[in-house]
Amino acid sequence: MQAVVPRPDVAPLLQEGFVALAASADEPEPEVHDLVLELKNAMMLPLVILADADGNFLSGSAGEVDPARLVTMLNAASGAAS
Repeated sequence: MQAVVPRPDVAPLLQEGFVALAASADEPEPEVHDLVLELKNAMMLPLVILADADGNFLSGSAGEVDPARLVTMLNAASGAAS
């Protein structure tokens, strides 16, 4: 994630309409744990989970973060939140 978030194709999308949250994989907050359970392929870190303002799961991915896939997820989530 550290190499993906600052990219010029990712950073503006995150800054426009998202709040980034980092959580402990060992002791996640209950709300984060509930979202992880929604992610069917949550077998490998890092996890990227997108939720709406009410905490409802929108989408996510597990494992290596592909910048193009993240951009697609962010664009889709932006449309879903509108």
